[in-house]
Amino acid sequence: MKKIFFLGFIILSVISCKAQSIQPIKKAIDYRRAGGIPDNTYLKDVNNLLTKYIGTWKGTYQDKNYTLYITKATSKYETITWDMLLIRYLITTSNGNVLENTQNLPDNNTYIIEGSYFGKDLAVYALDFTGKNAMCGNAGTIFIRTKNATNTLMSFGFEPNKTMISEDTCPGFKTAELTFPKDGLMLTKQ
Repeated sequence: MKKIFFLGFIILSVISCKAQSIQPIKKAIDYRRAGGIPDNTYLKDVNNLLTKYIGTWKGTYQDKNYTLYITKATSKYETITWDMLLIRYLITTSNGNVLENTQNLPDNNTYIIEGSYFGKDLAVYALDFTGKNAMCGNAGTIFIRTKNATNTLMSFGFEPNKTMISEDTCPGFKTAELTFPKDGLMLTKQ
């Protein structure tokens, strides 16, 4: 009798479970355009598209040194799972003074740059950025792209969000200083 009950329980469990659909991360842009990712979907890096970005990257722009630490992570929200890149960064002046440092922050910290999707041609990867004073305009989308066959040179573009600021959050309606230049950066893999 115990065996029959146990077997019945297993059969019911299997029938009631919804299988997770594994899809390549390159489909994220299609789901985004269609209005959302279906429940029980895992957007997985099955083709290792993210691998070329993983590592430490350095570049300089207008007397500031930028060091990016890029890692791969898996995130889950309700029934959706996806592989993505996370970027931590260290920004210093040309004489070594630290302006920003997110190296030791946990993955779920607001200031960690979080991957979102590949463009249709898979050459550009978009990430979401929320910096200090985000309510005053220091937030947006970052676009990264390797620029050579050996994947040792990368362009880094920043497009700030179009944000309505208020006197309450931004005294004098003053926009925040941007963490990253809008003109973009060229970075070299270390």
